[in-house]
Amino acid sequence: MKRNIPLLLFLCMLFQLNAQSQTVNITGTVFDDGTKEEIELASIRVLNAKDSAYVTGAATNATGKFSVAVKPGNYLVHVSFLGYLEQYFQVSTKTKTAIGNVYLKEDGILLSEATVEAKAPEIIIKGDTAEYNAAAYKVQESAVLGDLIKKIPGAEIDSDGKITINGKDITKILVDGKEFFSEDPKTASENLPAKMVEKLQVLDQKSDMAQITGFDDGEEQTVINLVVKQGMKEGVMGSVSGGYGNKDRYEANGFVNVARGGNRLSALGNFNNNNNAGGGGGGGRGWGNNRGLTETTMGGVNVAMEPSKKFKYDGDAQYRGTDNTVETTSNTTYTGSDMIENGVSSRNSVNKNMNTRFKFEWTPDSLTNIIFRPNISYSKSNQFSMSKSERTSASNEIDNFSTSSESSSDGHTLRLDGNLLINRKLNSKGRSVTVELSGGLSDGDTDGITYSKTDYSNDPTRSRIQDQVYNQKNNSNNWRARMSYLEPVGRNNFLELAYNIRNTHSETDKKTYEKDASGKYTVIAEDYTRNTKNDFLNQNISLNFQAHRQKYNYTVGVGLEPSRSQTSVVEPGEKENKDRARNFVNFAPRLEFNYLWDRRHNLRIRYNGQTGQASTDQLFDGILSQSATDTTRGNPNLKPSFEHRLNIRYQKYIQEKASSIMSFADIRYTMNAIASITRIGEGNSRNTTYENIDGNMTGRLMVMYNTPLRNKRFSINTRTFGNYNRDNTFISDRNGGDPQKNTANTYSISEGLGLKFNSDKFQFNIRGNIAYENTRNSLASTENESLNNQEIYNYGGGGDFSWYLPYNFVLESDLNYSSNSGYTGGYQENSWIWNASLAKEFNIKIKKESGTVNLPATLRFKIYDILQDQSNISRSSNANNITYSTYNTISSYFMVGLTIRFQSFKGGAKSSDMEGPGGGRRFGPGGGGRGPGGPMF
Repeated sequence: MKRNIPLLLFLCMLFQLNAQSQTVNITGTVFDDGTKEEIELASIRVLNAKDSAYVTGAATNATGKFSVAVKPGNYLVHVSFLGYLEQYFQVSTKTKTAIGNVYLKEDGILLSEATVEAKAPEIIIKGDTAEYNAAAYKVQESAVLGDLIKKIPGAEIDSDGKITINGKDITKILVDGKEFFSEDPKTASENLPAKMVEKLQVLDQKSDMAQITGFDDGEEQTVINLVVKQGMKEGVMGSVSGGYGNKDRYEANGFVNVARGGNRLSALGNFNNNNNAGGGGGGGRGWGNNRGLTETTMGGVNVAMEPSKKFKYDGDAQYRGTDNTVETTSNTTYTGSDMIENGVSSRNSVNKNMNTRFKFEWTPDSLTNIIFRPNISYSKSNQFSMSKSERTSASNEIDNFSTSSESSSDGHTLRLDGNLLINRKLNSKGRSVTVELSGGLSDGDTDGITYSKTDYSNDPTRSRIQDQVYNQKNNSNNWRARMSYLEPVGRNNFLELAYNIRNTHSETDKKTYEKDASGKYTVIAEDYTRNTKNDFLNQNISLNFQAHRQKYNYTVGVGLEPSRSQTSVVEPGEKENKDRARNFVNFAPRLEFNYLWDRRHNLRIRYNGQTGQASTDQLFDGILSQSATDTTRGNPNLKPSFEHRLNIRYQKYIQEKASSIMSFADIRYTMNAIASITRIGEGNSRNTTYENIDGNMTGRLMVMYNTPLRNKRFSINTRTFGNYNRDNTFISDRNGGDPQKNTANTYSISEGLGLKFNSDKFQFNIRGNIAYENTRNSLASTENESLNNQEIYNYGGGGDFSWYLPYNFVLESDLNYSSNSGYTGGYQENSWIWNASLAKEFNIKIKKESGTVNLPATLRFKIYDILQDQSNISRSSNANNITYSTYNTISSYFMVGLTIRFQSFKGGAKSSDMEGPGGGRRFGPGGGGRGPGGPMF
């Protein structure tokens, strides 16, 4: 018995310690009551039930869940999140510790006393979504969305308004998950106020079918979803602005948005002549750097309505008119030849476009989903161009010549198309049937005139004149049907059997006339006159298996793609020549693997293949070009191409460091690629046609890293790009020898590094970049050895700052330097661009019987290209040639503008309620800032 006493004492002590240290976990999950999305970083405070004394606390994780360890007892649990109504729960650990799901409702008014206690992370990775915190990128009160996008690491907006982020083209912009002028992202980027944005989410949006069924069909597009600030989701918001400067520069625009109960109506309009083709007159600093000079007039209406829980729709109608004049100087060197071409040209293009698109969604019952997308567009264009060029060859001076030409055209095109998707769930486990039908037609008609005169310097008798008028009709129609059956197999496994059929009919009818003896255009130019028709039928039958696991999911599939192409040609005075139909079969495997370490750390590997068909012009059996010396012929015997695609994406967000890393790799290899083949002919002429060729390949790699420094006001970002391009062509000399294959391998790498400082009163960015490119041609040129191995460098740097001064003044400026080496003489760049603006923010007071109304306003003076050093140089190369070009652009100017904003939000909130000193976004304590998890789709 005595032997057991120590053992008994030990057990008693262990029991007592265990009793003293015993704890229980209070758990729950927090959701947005409106969107049903999980809320991350919501504040959880546990209070003593007797005196409300603070006991402990926590924050919700990425999935909205929380677990707080407490000793047994009675507690009061406080759940809060900025912009939402707080909730309290009484918890007795004797009866229950699980609160369950907590649904927070929007408050409508953000508390004005909220203060910044921590710097919100700039970028957060959430599954497939990269989410950018708009508050981390300060912009002026009058700034538009495009100004905000330009500040995001890895984002670019080119001279045509195309948006790319991390090297991926943005095809749509959505507002709270609803499409906003989806066919034209630059309309949103140049008109939506930046101050309404809380989060900017970049993600690969899946197809309608994948969103409904949950089975990823591999069809996706990269989009931006804007999460609107909580207090601005209900109410009226708008702005009007105008500006005028020297050299008769002007801009004016207006925007209004009305949101009520999940419904939205937006209208916008603008006109300008400062090269802002997308419209908008906001606070951007990259003014006027487009090619040429452009006048723009545009307007549009967007709606998003939910008449009932079962039916909703969104859509827009938009008009855009542009008048663009471009003057170009170019230099082209041809591979495998010593021929050089120098030219100058001027082109004026007037385009008018009207587009309308809608999306209707109907859910008649819990098992059926119907989506219908109709679209209609009409475009009208008028173009006039003049050019002069000189083509020389040191080894064949007798054929040196110069050409002057003029051309004009007037055309219009009408397009109609629609897509209907019907999905029916057959049980609750995932079995479903989907039918998708689509079709469209296009009707285009163009009239043109072309005149050119060619003079040979050593033999005036060889002069040529081409003087023609033409009419060209381009008509096409298409239809497509897809049927899919989805069957659950075992636990979290799915099998899909799908059949897709697509038919396209295209027709080009071109009639060209030359002058008769009386000077009238009545003589048919037979080589330029053809009627070409093509019928292309493509089918795909596929079997796909998809498995979902906690940490990973994968898809394995196989498809068989038979296709059939038939072309018929009618020449002047001849009967229809209908080619024998050509049949092709492609094997299209599909692989996808996703691994998720957690919601913020993931890897995706995807492979698929796709068949492509030649355009109507490429299949045209006749001469397409409008030059007296050069000919471009179509090829009715072109085969469909098939492209293999491999895509790898890796993303990781490190929460404790607020750092993010993103990397992308994309490899594409094309079989039967449709390539442009140019041969040098008699008299230094260029004869171009289209042929199928194997081996064309592109590869792209991008790595981006973003992290704050120890002082959270500073952050750095680095971006590394690597590119590879293999372009194949055939080159023959002017003596008519056998064509020789030339492969141009182009390797490039670029590095960009940036440092950013952000505070309430001052913000600056410093950045630098360098790029190296090397092109090697497999076919050595003995006449121009510099083309065998070409090396070029592009490098530069710059900085910008925003200074929020007393009395609501804002001073902004940016300075950018760009240079290059390895370019041919006359096209080397050494340019400094300095822009600046000074703005005064104030209120316009309007007295009414009910009281005084304050309208926020901004008076702004801006000056572009202070040093008058703007240049516009581009370089392009392929296996045929290298071309350097310079373009005219808008010159230095200044402008004075006024922007007036008006808003009335639910609960009486104003935009000023959501802004801190100097316009900075405020965040509440305990992770109270509006965290990730805005509306998704």
